[in-house]
Parts: sequence; C-alpha cells; structure tokens
Amino acid sequence: MRTAFFGGSFDPPHSGHLGVATGALRSGRCDRVMWVPAFMPPHKLQRSRQQFAHRFNMVRLITAGIPEFFVSDIEYRRRQVPSYTFDILEELNRDPAEKYQLLIGADSLLDLHTWYRARELAERFEILVYPRPDCQVTLEYLKEKFTSSVAEKLFKSQLDGEFFEISSTNLRFSMEKSDNWDNIISMTPEPAALYCRRHGLYLKNRSSI
Repeated sequence: MRTAFFGGSFDPPHSGHLGVATGALRSGRCDRVMWVPAFMPPHKLQRSRQQFAHRFNMVRLITAGIPEFFVSDIEYRRRQVPSYTFDILEELNRDPAEKYQLLIGADSLLDLHTWYRARELAERFEILVYPRPDCQVTLEYLKEKFTSSVAEKLFKSQLDGEFFEISSTNLRFSMEKSDNWDNIISMTPEPAALYCRRHGLYLKNRSSI
C-alpha cells in the first residue's frame, strides 16, 4: 500500500489542497493520501494559527466520503516543537506493510534543500511533487542542491496536473472581511467554509492560536 503523506498547516484547507491530493491519486503513483495537519510547522513558528482541533476538523470535513483520503493526528500526538517531516516518515515506514511517500508542491521542492535532514529525506523516501504555476524546477537547479542521482530522482518525481491559484493566505483575508461568502465557498469546499463561519474563525479581532 503506497500512502502519500500530505502535510500542511491547512489554515484553512481549500479547494487547491483537495485538487493536489486528488491529482496525486489520479497519477497512479499512490494508493491513498494521508492528510496531516501540522501541530507546529518549523517554518511558521512565529505566525499565529487556528487551533489544531479546528484545522483537523476542517480537513476531515472536506475529505469525508472519499475512501482514498484519511486524516491523521500524528503531529498532535507527537507534539514535537518543531516537528520534522523526516522524523515522522521514518516512524511511519517502520511498518513493512506500508510505503509512505511525501506529497509536496513544487514550491516546497525549490526549498527542499533547506529542510531538516534534506539529503537523507530525498534519498530514503519517494517524493511526489505537484506543479505550481509560479514554480518551475529544473534539473540543473536540483543538481546545485543535491547529488546528481538524487537530483534526477527529484526531477522525475514531478507530476502532471492542473494548476490551482488558491492560497490559504488569500482565503483568510476574504474571511476576515467576511463580505462575500459566495467567493469564499468558491475557494474552499462548502463544509469547511460553513465551519469557519459557524465558529467565527479568521474574523478580525478574534484570537487565533
């Protein structure tokens, strides 16, 4: 069983995230996708975020009814600050019946060399990279950051797929204004949008954790 580890803040999750996970499945290179809301992303330690429970619940809502998707609270259970992808993948792959891969966007591939134990991460685990319109990753660039063999492996890890222009930052901004919910629902599946509205998430003057 090939399981793509799809980590992120998901603050909030949106239709682009859903498209990336669906595209990975359609590529035929994974059998299912494990969505992993981050407890404390190492690259976002200084930014406030919604409580883990809210982010976890929203991801669960938008993935409901899709048998190839499931949501994991492994980051919350570990509660390591900062939490590193390498450590979690190493733990997950101790199960010989499973093969855990890493699903990231092309923007993360550009920065992969800065990740914790990046060389070992790229060497030991299969990585699936979903395209982004503003991120063109060349083999030459990867060879500047990794050995030739690893660079070639990473270059071949890039999937074909539809581009998504949605970002959590823009979605949070729209929710802060809270003046056009039709537009908000166009960016995130309706169950997550309604969850945010019901709980007053991302509104100005509301504290976020």
